[in-house]
Amino acid sequence: MKPAGPALALLLALSPALRAEESGTRATASHSASGAVRVSGDSGLVLMDLFLNTVALGMDLAALESAAPPAPHSAYAQRVRDDDSYWRQPRRQMDAREGLLLSFGLGGGSAYLSSQGPGRTGAFDLDFRLGYGFSDRFQLFMDFGVDAGRYPQSTDFASWTFTIRGQTVLVGDRAGNGLSLNAGIGVGGVDYNDGYYGNYSSSTGLALAGGLSYDARVTPWFALSPELFLNWHQIPNSPGLPHDVASTYGVRLNFLWYLK
Repeated sequence: MKPAGPALALLLALSPALRAEESGTRATASHSASGAVRVSGDSGLVLMDLFLNTVALGMDLAALESAAPPAPHSAYAQRVRDDDSYWRQPRRQMDAREGLLLSFGLGGGSAYLSSQGPGRTGAFDLDFRLGYGFSDRFQLFMDFGVDAGRYPQSTDFASWTFTIRGQTVLVGDRAGNGLSLNAGIGVGGVDYNDGYYGNYSSSTGLALAGGLSYDARVTPWFALSPELFLNWHQIPNSPGLPHDVASTYGVRLNFLWYLK
C-alpha cells in the first residue's frame, strides 16, 4: 500500500458526515419540559457510519504496519553466542612423539674395564629414561643406565652412566613408527665388589652415550623399541696416573610411553 492510503481511508471515513452536511440534513433537538435533549435518527445513522468507517481505517493502518518490511540489519551484526564450541579454539593435533616420554629397557652386551685387563666380558643392561618429546623430529630426555657383569676369577662390577640426550627421527611416519638416533653427554662411574674387601666405588668421570633404535607402535601412546646402544665413560685415578675407561655395547628392548 502507498503512503497515501491512510489519508484516502480518512477521507472515506469522513465523507458521510460531509454528505450529510451538504444535503442539509441537520440534527433536530426538541426540548421537553424536563429539559432533556433528543438526537434525531438521521444524526445517529451518520455517527454510526462515521464509527464504522473509523474502525475500517484502523484496520487498514494495522494491515499497513504489519505488511511493512523489517528494518535492515547491519552486515556486521555481532554473532550470538549460542554455541560454546564456536568460540573455543580448536585443539592442535599433537605429534605422535610429542608429550611426556617414559621408557624402561632390558638387555645385554659386552663390557670392557681397562682396570681389569684387555679382555671383555658379558654384562646385563638396565636403562631408564624420562624426558619430553617436543615434536616428531626432536625429543630430549635424561637417561640412567647400568651394565653389570663379572670378570672370571676377579671382580663383580656395575658400570653406570647418567646422561642428557637428544633424539631425532631419521626415517618414520606420522603414527610414531620409525628409526631414531640419540646421543648425549653426562657422567659415569663403576661400583666394585671383589668378595674380599666389600664394595667400593670409583671416582666419577665424563660419560658419552648413544643409541640407534626403532619404535614400533602398539597403541597411540605405547611402543616397543629395540635399540643398539653404546656407553663410554672415564674412570679417574689418582693424580699422576692415567685414567681408566669403561665401555659397553649391546642390544636392549625398551618399553616406551608418550603420555599426552
